[in-house]
Amino acid sequence: YYEWLKYSPLPIHHRYESMNAHHLRKQLRQQRLRLSKRHRNRAAYQARRSLNRLQHPALTGKNVKIGIFLDAFGEMPTQPLMDWARQRGYRIYLPVVTGKHQPLVFIEFTQKTWRQSRLPRHPLGMRQPEQGKMVKVAALDVLFMPLVAADRLGNRMGMGGGYYDRTLATAPHRPFRLGIAHSFQYIDQPIIRQKWDQPLDSLLT
Repeated sequence: YYEWLKYSPLPIHHRYESMNAHHLRKQLRQQRLRLSKRHRNRAAYQARRSLNRLQHPALTGKNVKIGIFLDAFGEMPTQPLMDWARQRGYRIYLPVVTGKHQPLVFIEFTQKTWRQSRLPRHPLGMRQPEQGKMVKVAALDVLFMPLVAADRLGNRMGMGGGYYDRTLATAPHRPFRLGIAHSFQYIDQPIIRQKWDQPLDSLLT
């Protein structure tokens, strides 16, 4: 099930029909990296306003747990989205890579960690907590997912490491999966879904 119109402004489909997956990923990553800091920040705050219209059972009740990544590769900044979650009393969890072929685990990003900002950079390039109690993805209610491209059926093209697909594939409970992207990453070209690929439930642009 894939629904995004309810939650985000209608983005423009971009056409890349002549490209295979490798070249498409490369072009979109380069296009994303060329964005100015001002453009990325504006996109993040627009996305945050769209989140105010997000209504889903996973966001109701007490002790809602939100998994969200820290931007590192030209994605829209996730700090405004984390502020949105914190203002609503949600608990924020950051993904942690523990091994090349291991599923992600998640560590709570508490107020103490927020103030101390002890987030060393992983060799792959992203920042992640160095200590804290780890939980598995099944403990989360909502998972914000990075992506390079997404199509109208919710198929997601990631960075190529397969971490999110591997993490969700074996989870006994799968959180509501919300993709985060710039509008040009929402494309007309169908993304071929492999049997291990994990689709999105919704897309926020």
